[in-house]
Formats: sequence, C-alpha cells, structure tokens
Amino acid sequence: MSPRKTAVLAGFISVLVISLFWLVYRPWARTWGATDEEIARPMPGDDLVASPMFDATRAVTIAASREEIWPWLVQMGYRRAGFYSWDQLDNDGIPSAERIIPELQELRVGDMMPMSHDADARVEILEPAKSLLLVFQSDTEATWAWGLYETTADKTRLVTRLRVGADGLRSRLVLDAFEIIMMRKCLLGIKRRAESVS
Repeated sequence: MSPRKTAVLAGFISVLVISLFWLVYRPWARTWGATDEEIARPMPGDDLVASPMFDATRAVTIAASREEIWPWLVQMGYRRAGFYSWDQLDNDGIPSAERIIPELQELRVGDMMPMSHDADARVEILEPAKSLLLVFQSDTEATWAWGLYETTADKTRLVTRLRVGADGLRSRLVLDAFEIIMMRKCLLGIKRRAESVS
C-alpha cells in the first residue's frame, strides 16, 4: 500500500474511533443504567457546579429497601469500607467490606469522607435512606450525589451523579474514558451486597 493510501486509511480509522467514542461510548458511559427521567431529575448539589465539564448520572435497581441499602453508602470511603469497586485502584488493595460495619454508621453533615490518601469530600447533605451529597475538598469543583428512590416495597433505584467543574483535556479524557469502569463496579458492588443480606 502506498504511503498516501496508508495515511488516508489511518485518518479514516482515527475519525471512526473518535466518532464512536464521542457519539456512542461517551453517552453510554455518562448515563449507564439511568432512565431519561433520572437524568433530568434535579439532585442535591446540582447548583454547586454550575457549568460542569463532566456530568454523569448512573443508576441501578436493587432488590432491597432504601433502609437496607443506606448503610452501605454511609460507610464508604478510602480505608473505611472502600468503594465496592476495584480495590487495587481506589483502596490501596484493601478489600471493600462485605458486611455492615457498625462503627462506620455515624456519618454526619460536616464530616469528611476520605476519597484517597490525599483527598477528602465533605458531607454536605445527609438525609437517612434518601440522599447523600459529598463535596470534594480540592481546587477542582466537584460533587458526588447519591439518591435512593423506592419503586416497590422491596425494590429501590440507587442513582448517583458526579459533576466535575475542572477543565483541561487530560482531565476530561480520563473521566470520559475510565471513570465509568470504577463507577459501574461500585454500583453493582453495592447491589450485590445489599441483595445478599436483604
């Protein structure tokens, strides 16, 4: 194949990959599991990051009540109960908890939830068995909201929304490309744990 044809083919493949990422993967990653109604529904903290460069709403149905799911959220955190995700990446390899830990259930507004060895999030809103809002304490504006919405007596929609105001191409690419890998496993991890004891 001539150099010119090789360049044309490479250009075509690049455009195709970028288009698939932007038009297919990115929308899927930012709305995994969530309905149109859940994506449009206001959540606590939406007003704190007015113009986010990253705005992702994800959800999962859990066969458990809001009260049964809530303790798993309250005890989250780096070197606490973990994030029920890829522990090697977000909890120093310490396995996320497989049980409710009583001593980690006393979370209050104003408390700091550790996100990593050098980052915390402040508990801004806490409505037991309803909603939790974490505000990251960093130079980057970011909020992480959790909502529990009962659909039937024994089923609940767990909805989470991450809004990040940071700019910069690198930050955007990392969040768009990889954040869903952690978040999806987190949601499914909570689902498995809550359903196993409900």
